[in-house]
Amino acid sequence: MDRERITISIKSEVLQKIDQKIDGIKMRNRSHAIELIISESLGIAKIETAIIMAGGKGAVRLIPTIEASIKTLRDYGLKDIIIAIGFLGDKIKQNIGNGSKYGLKISYIEGGEGTAGALGLLKDKIKKTFIVVNLDTTIEINLSEIIKFHDNHQPTASIATGDQKTMKGYYIFEPEIFSLIPAGFSMLEEDIFPKLIKENNLLFFPMIV
Repeated sequence: MDRERITISIKSEVLQKIDQKIDGIKMRNRSHAIELIISESLGIAKIETAIIMAGGKGAVRLIPTIEASIKTLRDYGLKDIIIAIGFLGDKIKQNIGNGSKYGLKISYIEGGEGTAGALGLLKDKIKKTFIVVNLDTTIEINLSEIIKFHDNHQPTASIATGDQKTMKGYYIFEPEIFSLIPAGFSMLEEDIFPKLIKENNLLFFPMIV
C-alpha cells in the first residue's frame, strides 16, 4: 500500500493512550496504531468481511498468494476473512489456520459449484459491502483507493485486475450480487460479470500494470 512519510506533533497524553493500544498484532507499532485509529474515525475501514477464493485444484500452490492477500486485508483493517476451499482444502487449513498468527479471524466454507456458486453459500450471512479476492498471482494494490472508487461510483461491483480477460483480482461487491447467482454451477467471471456489464453495474478500477 502506498504510504507517505509525515511529521506531526501530538500531545503527550494522547500519545500515551495510543501507545496503550499497541498489542503487536492488530496494532503493531505506533505508526500503525495512529493509521488505524485515523482510518476508523474517517470510516475508511467500514468493510468488515472478505472472501478469498481458493477452491480450484491448483489452490494449494497459491498458499503464498493467499497469505499475501490476508496481509493486505489485515493492513486495511479487516478482521473477518472467509476462505472458500475445495480440492485439498485441508492442506490450506493446515497452512493458514484460524487467523491467529495474522491477528484476525479466518473461517472456511466448502461447497458450491464455481466461483459464483461458492459465493452464493454466503447470501444469508452477508448484508453489507464486502470484498472478494480471486487471484492466481500476487498483485500490488491500494485497497483504500479501490474502496473509495467504489463508494464514489456506487456500482454493484468494482474490479481491480491486471488482466481484463481473466478478470482475476480484487472485487468490491454490494450484497445485491447474490440476487444474480443462480442455483448450481456458475462463474463470476463468465456468468455474473457479463450481466453486470450489460446493466452498467460493473466498473473497473484503473490500474497501472
